[in-house]
Amino acid sequence: MKGQALVELALCAPVILVLALGTVTAVQMVEAESGLRAATSAALSAAVRAPDAEAAIAAAHSSFESVIAGYPLRAPAISIAVGAFARGSLLTADATAMVDAVGAHIALRVHDVLPVDRWRSRR
Repeated sequence: MKGQALVELALCAPVILVLALGTVTAVQMVEAESGLRAATSAALSAAVRAPDAEAAIAAAHSSFESVIAGYPLRAPAISIAVGAFARGSLLTADATAMVDAVGAHIALRVHDVLPVDRWRSRR
């Protein structure tokens, strides 16, 4: 009977360890993806209020860099498609980043679209 507890521990410990590591990895992935989404959304929000296409791209990159700095991501990048950049037209953003979780390198990708602000300056 004294060895029964040791056998039960030997059988349960690996399962508990795998569950704990899986939970930590899942939390890391959710945090990284939400950070990439937040940075992409902030970039588009800044871009749609810009006075012209060049300013929109600059504002988007600046906003993306400032938000993404707070998250544990490697090689974050964003691509903004401004198109005609007329009031009501759509701006598209594609962002990518890598996250390191339990020895694996996982690629994340976010796609977002927003219309150009109808009340922006006409400069």
